Amino acid sequence: MKDMKNPIKVFSLQANLFTSFIIISAILILTLGITSYMITNQEVVDKTISSRILLLDEINKQIDIQLQAVEYDSLVAASHPLIVEYLQEEENSFSRIEKNEQVIDLLSRQSYIKEGIHSVQLYAKGSTNNYYSGVNGIFAYSILEQSPMYEMIQHADYIWLGTNKLINGSFVQRKDDVVSFSRKVLSPEGKELGVLVFNVNISYMHKLMSSHAADAGRFLLDTNSRLILDSSQVKNDALPYSAISEALPDMMNQGNFQKQYAIHHFDEKQLLVWSKQQRTQWVSLDLISWTGITAGSQKIKNTIVIVAVICVLLATTFAYFLARQFVHPIKGLVNAMKHLKTGRLNTRIDNEYDNEFGYLNNHFNNMAINIEELIEQLNRKNQQKREADIKVLQEQMNPHFIYNTLDVMNWHAIEAGAGEISRMLSLLGKMLRIALSSGESFIPIRKEVEHITCYVELQKIRYQDQIHILLHIPETINDYYLPKLTLQPFVENAIIHGFHSRRKGFIAIRALELTDSIVFIIEDNGHGMEDTAKVRERQHHGVSNVSDRFDLYFGSAYGVNIESVLDKGTTVTISVPKLSSVPLDWERLREGHDGHERKD
Repeated sequence: MKDMKNPIKVFSLQANLFTSFIIISAILILTLGITSYMITNQEVVDKTISSRILLLDEINKQIDIQLQAVEYDSLVAASHPLIVEYLQEEENSFSRIEKNEQVIDLLSRQSYIKEGIHSVQLYAKGSTNNYYSGVNGIFAYSILEQSPMYEMIQHADYIWLGTNKLINGSFVQRKDDVVSFSRKVLSPEGKELGVLVFNVNISYMHKLMSSHAADAGRFLLDTNSRLILDSSQVKNDALPYSAISEALPDMMNQGNFQKQYAIHHFDEKQLLVWSKQQRTQWVSLDLISWTGITAGSQKIKNTIVIVAVICVLLATTFAYFLARQFVHPIKGLVNAMKHLKTGRLNTRIDNEYDNEFGYLNNHFNNMAINIEELIEQLNRKNQQKREADIKVLQEQMNPHFIYNTLDVMNWHAIEAGAGEISRMLSLLGKMLRIALSSGESFIPIRKEVEHITCYVELQKIRYQDQIHILLHIPETINDYYLPKLTLQPFVENAIIHGFHSRRKGFIAIRALELTDSIVFIIEDNGHGMEDTAKVRERQHHGVSNVSDRFDLYFGSAYGVNIESVLDKGTTVTISVPKLSSVPLDWERLREGHDGHERKD
């Protein structure tokens, strides 16, 4: 499947700027809004947790005060001489029967004068009779033994028994919800005489527990995690204890017990907060609906959404005008480029910017001026090339005539036995054949070397072997092309101007193959000159022609460099590009160099 293009490469700059600004703005606004909501929501939760913990701590203090009061009253009653003496006497003795009313009155007085005390019951060990007034009284110990709470009572001198159904003093008849506390009555010798049970009104405990709990289910657990109070019994919308009892231990263990809260999902997300009494180790718990906690945060969320929408709309408007302002100078630059492309070289931009846009506009104007000047130069060079081509054609006509004439003269020399003249004519014919090259401007390097060899052989005949030449041309470059008659003018210049008053002359021609070019070095031991300007003045016409052709073909990347030292000689360095074939279009070649174009 073809990959989708990058939208930045497809849509206009204005569309990309506008869209990017909107996306970035929306991301920032959404991030800010979501972060604000989350922080606010967490702050509300933290405040709720801390306030509930403080509230539960205060409730625990109030409950503990009441519990201590009950425990103290039970201790006073259990150690009261009347009760101790009563329990030590025989059940049916006159003295004990006489004290029944006094004991019942003492027990009943606790429920009358103490707020929250439902009843006080004394279970006399060894007694089979019941004596009571209302819910207060003296009962047979066997009734206690039949109670499901007897096992707890039996193993402790005093203990809170939790919530139970009071049985009109018998644990088996009328049922009232109470929270009971039992304390054994002991003789001075430490013998158990009976059990005193203080029953606290469950409604009174609810009153203590239910303050400021309109939005929560509140529970009170004893040391053994048994339920003492469940406020959901008086709240229709609160989650009952039965719904959370199984998960409660895990919640308290998995939650941060030191921070005293945990979060759990029942029918909905719930926050559990607890506080533990230091003395009794009882635990007060609040179970609060998460929806109720975050109701205020929802209002904040709605406000944030409205503000975010308004900000996005404002950002959209701002982005539109900002994108237009950014794109306007770019559109002007693009339109100017289109005009320039159609050939309107006098196109210029009115620059009113001092920033990067101004920089681009100034450079566009400079570029347009340079292009206009370059095209004028190119037109002049084309004109010069056409004139040079005509001149070459004219010059080629003469060599054809001369070549044919030389061929006739060569045969006459052979017939006349003039071998040296015949050899000179043969060398000259080869030179002319290479110079013609079927009208080609570029020839292989091996042909250029052959042309040089023929020329030097002719000069040796003329100067009677006083000129020596050393050729070091690697065979690996023989098939590369270069403009014809590149080397010969420099050899000719050395012979004519360098050796005219010397008996012997030495010329060395070397070639170096580089990565993208070939360098020819021509050295002679002629007179040389110390003034480079004079060297140029004494250049042969062919030498100047080579420089002009190189500039025409290759531009400034390649060319000729001449160094001359008086009385030591001259060194010519010629650099040409590596051309593995004849260039079809020398203009393209020139544009490719200043990196030239070639076929390897």
